[in-house]
Amino acid sequence: MLRAFRVGHLYGVDVNVHSTFGLVLIWAVWQWGFSSSRGFSAFALGMLLVVLVFASVLLHELGHCAMAQQFGVRVLDITLWPFGGVARIEQMPAQPRGEFLISVAGPAINLAIAVALLPPMLLIGVLSGWDSLFSSTDPLGTMTPATLLSYLAILNLLICGFNLLPAFPVDGGRMLRAALSPRVGRDRATSLAVASGLAFAVLFVILGIWQRNPVLIVTGLFIFFAAQAEARVERVQSAMRRLKVGQYVLWDMGGISPSQPLTFALRGGPRDMAVTERGQVVGMLWRSHLLDGLAGGVAGRTVADVMDRSVYIADINESIYEVQLQMNRMNRWAVPVTEAGRYRGIFTADRFVHLNRQIAPGLLGNTSISAEWREAIIETLSSWKHYRRR
Repeated sequence: MLRAFRVGHLYGVDVNVHSTFGLVLIWAVWQWGFSSSRGFSAFALGMLLVVLVFASVLLHELGHCAMAQQFGVRVLDITLWPFGGVARIEQMPAQPRGEFLISVAGPAINLAIAVALLPPMLLIGVLSGWDSLFSSTDPLGTMTPATLLSYLAILNLLICGFNLLPAFPVDGGRMLRAALSPRVGRDRATSLAVASGLAFAVLFVILGIWQRNPVLIVTGLFIFFAAQAEARVERVQSAMRRLKVGQYVLWDMGGISPSQPLTFALRGGPRDMAVTERGQVVGMLWRSHLLDGLAGGVAGRTVADVMDRSVYIADINESIYEVQLQMNRMNRWAVPVTEAGRYRGIFTADRFVHLNRQIAPGLLGNTSISAEWREAIIETLSSWKHYRRR
């Protein structure tokens, strides 16, 4: 099965390379190893160009990451593909300015690389002639140090230009959404940015067919399907922001006291429980911790000895989307839920399964749960694969 492999860790972010990257290496070996008449020097320079281009893509993604971290947004990882890179950001900032700056940071890096290559290119052009920077007969097969610099600069400009297209979900499309959000709202801005992306996708496919250019066709198809996938994610997140965790919490009578013996927690079977003191949540007793504690002997041991004190406490009015993000960040299976600071119940990943099975009209007052909300719950179910019980 095709998968990504971790190759490094930069600035707190895992860097992965997808296995399909091998196709690029095969193409490079064929292009400069077998098809080139320039010998080993052309092969070495050609392979160096591939490495430098992917380094440029990596720097592009690191630009996004650095700006995201400035806004306190967690970056999950970076994956390099044959067609570019993807930085998985946990969530875009709520303020449009943050999304705009995060989106523009990547193309700005590529523009800076191209500008930095300009002085040595000018020097080579003056000393050796401008023809030395480009080959009109065999642009890829004839590789020299001069053409290496010029091609690297051109490719960085192309990466910058492509990503600035107002075609969601590329960077320019996100910048368009950020610019429109203050005027028409995020949901409407997303719809407009997606429409722009689909328009560009169709245009690329038509131009690709007309000019018999498979690169344009593949690019158009990529934008088309990526725009639809991103739009679906945005709809899911929008729906989850409207769902309040208090509506789906498992109501509890008061949790368990930290002074209770561990054996007391076994009433009704081992399970995750909130630990409370005078109605206030002070921690969580995880099923796995309980079983480990019992295995080590229970003589004189209390709940306080094994409970987890670093827990996230949700309010009943928080959205399921925000609670899910917090559970993801803390890698927790469940969270205690409070009302006005007093413990009311527990919300677990299992609750999503329950919702998926028990969805019925009228669950939210007089309004039936829409297909969009139904989709949101199903989508969220799959995300719990990232969590593990504690």
